[in-house]
Amino acid sequence: MNWFARIERSIADFVERSFARTFPSDLEPAQIARKLVAVMEAQTRSSVDGGNRAPSAYEARVSELDYERLGEHRDYLERQWADLLEDCAARVGIAFSDGPARVRMIARPDLPAGTVDVRVEPEPTVEEAVDDDLHHRFFLHMVQGAPAYGIFALEESTVIGRSESSDIFLLDPGISRIHARIDIRDGEATIVDCESTNGTYINDVRVDRHVLEDGDEIVVGSTRMRVEIRD
Repeated sequence: MNWFARIERSIADFVERSFARTFPSDLEPAQIARKLVAVMEAQTRSSVDGGNRAPSAYEARVSELDYERLGEHRDYLERQWADLLEDCAARVGIAFSDGPARVRMIARPDLPAGTVDVRVEPEPTVEEAVDDDLHHRFFLHMVQGAPAYGIFALEESTVIGRSESSDIFLLDPGISRIHARIDIRDGEATIVDCESTNGTYINDVRVDRHVLEDGDEIVVGSTRMRVEIRD
């Protein structure tokens, strides 16, 4: 029996409580709610910390007619759908990859009335993840590890570790509390191992200190990150 079958009664109670009001549409908000839960389940993946993570952002795509009928209540519905995802995730031990659950309802002219198409919103690009300040030239993209969609803009000095005070805080039991540091000086980014237990690797070679190049892959514990350097 899968996770969500075990909490079907709880979902039903939540839907009945949250969507008790009548909506002028052939497409019931409860239908969208159940589709959202199903997509969250399908998109949940194991993470390096032994837990499970699901995407945070979802699009509920409906026909223009259904959107017109439900649009007056959009803010209310989006909040209720997000609350439902949060409730289900909490009950079965799922964390979200990029902050709290978010749901956005949009109209699609290609969809017939009474149908819903739920999609996970695309992974944020570097441009969306950081501002356009020119000093942001160096980035780390999460390749393997959590958060699954992580993109980190490097500052003048960036600490990587398992301590919550780290600039890049990683839930990885294979890394040290203060594992490594990346310093940006004179247009170069240099990674320095901070006497970690399991070492810091660049392109699968253990290093104590290394000047990073575009495309380098950093491995700490079970976490792998790719370096991007923008012109």
